[in-house]
Amino acid sequence: MKHSRRIFLLVAVAIAFVACKGVCMSAEDGDICRAAVYRGPGASDTCACASLEILNATPNCEAKYVSPEEIQQGALNNFDVVLFPGGSGSGERRALGESGWRELRAFLENGGGYYGTCAGGYMALYSSEREEGRLINAELHDDAWERGEKILEIEMTEEGIKLFGEEFSGRLNIAYQNGPIIVPANYEKLEPYRILAYFRTEVAENNSPQGVQIDSPAIAYGRYGKGRVLICSPHPELTPCLNSLVPKLARFAANK
Repeated sequence: MKHSRRIFLLVAVAIAFVACKGVCMSAEDGDICRAAVYRGPGASDTCACASLEILNATPNCEAKYVSPEEIQQGALNNFDVVLFPGGSGSGERRALGESGWRELRAFLENGGGYYGTCAGGYMALYSSEREEGRLINAELHDDAWERGEKILEIEMTEEGIKLFGEEFSGRLNIAYQNGPIIVPANYEKLEPYRILAYFRTEVAENNSPQGVQIDSPAIAYGRYGKGRVLICSPHPELTPCLNSLVPKLARFAANK
């Protein structure tokens, strides 16, 4: 298992290097999307670097790193969307602290966007007895989060294809690394989430339950105040043929 994970990590690093060396994409319509990419405790540098470089290689996108300290000091007010990359969702949440969490929620309440990949998706599911404990009306299917790392197939919904283009129709291969498997929650303060893509294959290692990932949401979103929260369980930023999906997801989360 450890040997296979090392191989997967090397492949992911190589893919991210390709992404960071430059991505050729078509221009997006609309005005500039200003994206903050979280970089700090809990975040994977590989995922953060790939996301930042892909966004900055896209016309009408500007991306900068933000630290937890900068978020705590109100830096999100200078952006349209914040991207929380893979890594550790609990680590990212702890690094923000209560003041950073308040700033993030205020940012969303006022119309900002949230784009959480893998660990960033887990962070949006953070729950507590306090009403501000969850950013999207979803919860984990079970506690067996360490499902494994594999190239899986996803398929866009009709809404996803309409939003992002016919080039994303059909089954798409995408990198997956223990991302969240979600089901609807019953949180009265938030509307039900909508699904943009489904998993069509799965990985179920480490005694995780089989069959539950297939046909479960791979990409979903919901409203939080005036803002939009989008979670992406797999990694388009680590999948060369799907790099162009990253700025589209960022712009959608930002209401662009």
